[in-house]
Amino acid sequence: MSDYIGIPEVTKGVLSADGEMLVYLSNQTGLNQIWTVAIRDGRPSGAARQLTDLPERVVDLAFAPVGKNLIYTTDCGMDERFQIWLLADGTARPLTNAPGRVHVWGCWAPDGGRIAFASNERDARQMDVHVLDLASGIRQTVWQGEGYAQPLAFAADGRLLIRDSRRSMRDQDLLWVDPATGTVTAALPSQGPAQHLSVKLAPDGGPGIVLTDQGSDVTRPCRFDTATGALTPVYEVPGWEIEKIALPQARDRMACLVNRDGMNDITLIDLTTGAETRLGAPGNGIINELSFSKDGTRLLLDFASPSQPSGIWTWTEAEGFRKLDLLPEQRVQTAHVSPEVRRFDSFDGLEVPYFLYTPQGPRPEAGWPVLFLIHGGPEMQWKAQYRPDIAWYLDRGIMVVAPNVRGSSGYGRRYCAADDHDKRMEAVGDLLALRDHIAGWPETDPARTGVAGQSYGGFMVLAALTEAPGRWSCGIDIYGVSNFTTMMKTTGPWRQVLRAAEYGDPVRDAELLHRISPMTRIERIEVPLLIVHANDDPRVAIEQGEQVWAALRGLDRPVEYLRIEHEGHGFSRLANRSRVFETISDFLARNLLAPEQSAGDEK
Repeated sequence: MSDYIGIPEVTKGVLSADGEMLVYLSNQTGLNQIWTVAIRDGRPSGAARQLTDLPERVVDLAFAPVGKNLIYTTDCGMDERFQIWLLADGTARPLTNAPGRVHVWGCWAPDGGRIAFASNERDARQMDVHVLDLASGIRQTVWQGEGYAQPLAFAADGRLLIRDSRRSMRDQDLLWVDPATGTVTAALPSQGPAQHLSVKLAPDGGPGIVLTDQGSDVTRPCRFDTATGALTPVYEVPGWEIEKIALPQARDRMACLVNRDGMNDITLIDLTTGAETRLGAPGNGIINELSFSKDGTRLLLDFASPSQPSGIWTWTEAEGFRKLDLLPEQRVQTAHVSPEVRRFDSFDGLEVPYFLYTPQGPRPEAGWPVLFLIHGGPEMQWKAQYRPDIAWYLDRGIMVVAPNVRGSSGYGRRYCAADDHDKRMEAVGDLLALRDHIAGWPETDPARTGVAGQSYGGFMVLAALTEAPGRWSCGIDIYGVSNFTTMMKTTGPWRQVLRAAEYGDPVRDAELLHRISPMTRIERIEVPLLIVHANDDPRVAIEQGEQVWAALRGLDRPVEYLRIEHEGHGFSRLANRSRVFETISDFLARNLLAPEQSAGDEK
């Protein structure tokens, strides 16, 4: 599988204020580092250069609004204790130095002289907001939080806009903080739970634009009166989320990134006339970053699809979408990966979408073996993303089914909340109903049905194996939740309140957390199970996987355990990714594929 996993990707392209320099993240050396290339007429000019060669990954990038100073963030072993760095005149220096604490990047001041960020240095459970003067090094704490918070933008009058997520990531407040006085006022009147994904403030202090689902089931851009907090919808796609917006300096247009069934496309809105122009996308895939060039004639985006890894693209009216040549030419082995989005009626009649990946070639007489892949979150969504492991599954004749069970994002607030608290097991019911639906097809083999997932998807794997033990051939639990009671105690302190909003309060809902934990029924697992976990995981501590491993070993059940050192909630290093997926491929060859299919398989 290494030939699939090792294909490099390029993400997070960011242009300097003058548009002459592009920086981006690439894992072509095995770990995400910063690269740069000169830009002329919207295209790379000259060879790309690697700017960082660190022993840890680079996570985020942000150019100053003037000049070429660059902020970037790193962590250690994917522990998500982010530190903030400044790269200026070719020299990097740390702006934070508390390795055991989290620093959340916020925003630049309009003049590029100050930055705002959040940290939990004072209290591991709380996020305070700080403003740092880069010239003097003086740091001012402007707001002490009572939960998770992040600064979003400086206003023309010097106030700082903060997103306060103390209740949950889907029940947020927008607040104004005056750094000079510490005065805090509401930027938006509270009208029930709402999330505010981003805000674009006007340089002259006029109305801004906020991407929010306040007053709506889906996120949409609204004009935001910064004096009164009044919201006026600008554009909406009924039934679909708008995930990002981008505005040029002239603020005469707005690019909206629409999520349609896990695939992204771009619509351009004339903010004067309201006229809409649907630009589409480079293909059926996903776009994670979107921005305008300084002159507003060009869009910069990163794009990935099931058949091609992430790359940086541009769009202009004259050329349409064009990919920037930033990596050596590689033979992509995933061109045949093309999923189909389908829907089925679940156990209670709720319509649930899923992605179906069907192998090519002749079907086995008994039907295709099927692997269900479950996304994490749970407030996430399976999308038309680049997953090289799926190409391997398809090449080996494994059908792949990736559902967006209730509780997934991308389909509106009501659908996302449909598994909260005591409704948790209804999402598991969706998975079991879909398994039975697929197993009833003549083209599938119900005797060879596996389930795999990571994080919350790992919980779904364990829940599926314990709730319906007779329906599965094997399972793969990748840093999954096995015991909600202990998970709430061992997850990062800054995450505990956010997780309680989704799963339940550890004290008030203790009985619920115990009841929905697969560890309470672990003896029901009798089929082979592979557990993969990393020792630095800040979200789902490694004790979650080790509880399952120890219990199943004690019961003399077929269980395998792969522990990865110096990685967190995921695997950032190519060597570790290869090791994980080699282990998975070997496990599936032994436990899901028929003997004649796995014989001679190159691992």
